Amino acid sequence: MTETGPGRSIALWGTLTAVLSTAAIVGAFLVAPEDADQGIIQRIFYFHVAIAITSMVAFAVAFVAGVLYLRKRERRFDEIGVVSIGLGVLFSALTVLTGSIWAKASWGIWWQWSDPRLVTYAIVVLLYVSYFMLRSSVDGERQARYSAIFSVVAFASVPLSFYAVRVAQSFIHPVVFTQSGANMPNTMLVWFVVSQVAMLCLFITLLKLELLQRRVDQALGELKLRLEASRPV
Repeated sequence: MTETGPGRSIALWGTLTAVLSTAAIVGAFLVAPEDADQGIIQRIFYFHVAIAITSMVAFAVAFVAGVLYLRKRERRFDEIGVVSIGLGVLFSALTVLTGSIWAKASWGIWWQWSDPRLVTYAIVVLLYVSYFMLRSSVDGERQARYSAIFSVVAFASVPLSFYAVRVAQSFIHPVVFTQSGANMPNTMLVWFVVSQVAMLCLFITLLKLELLQRRVDQALGELKLRLEASRPV
């Protein structure tokens, strides 16, 4: 790969993200039909659900990276894992924020602790936040190994949260996707798919950008050490 390869890849993914995000915003607010019961606030659904799914994808990427690190002991998998979990926590925070706005506007409350879907998702978020506490408590090879083990074990909470969303009964968190398919007309489904792809592209763009930044910082650190070692006493 040439030196301009990573930058060109990030630029392409960034452009795709911008195009799809613009299309999703236009489609969600100007083209898709308005919900008869909730009105315009329902349009936040296109981004709230897409962001939530993307957070789970980020944790899944960290799970795969953790497995690969434990098998191969290559640093790049540790880097992918820590960046993915960081982005997963970011998307999770946005999920909670957009969901709270939607709930307050539609049902009059920001949060409901009796809702198993909300509680299980909150547990997932807090669990992955603790990942960084674990990571800061050790260093060297142990840091990477413990982080990989944590990302593998913690991923068990993700299907638990997904299962809770599927089976729990709640007035504040309606079921969007059922066993029979999407619980929405095709005119809404199209723009949801566009929004979902846009969020996934955003995740990939941010992942690539952060990994490149880490590698640049590592290269600069190594260069600094070589220069200091070659400096005459």
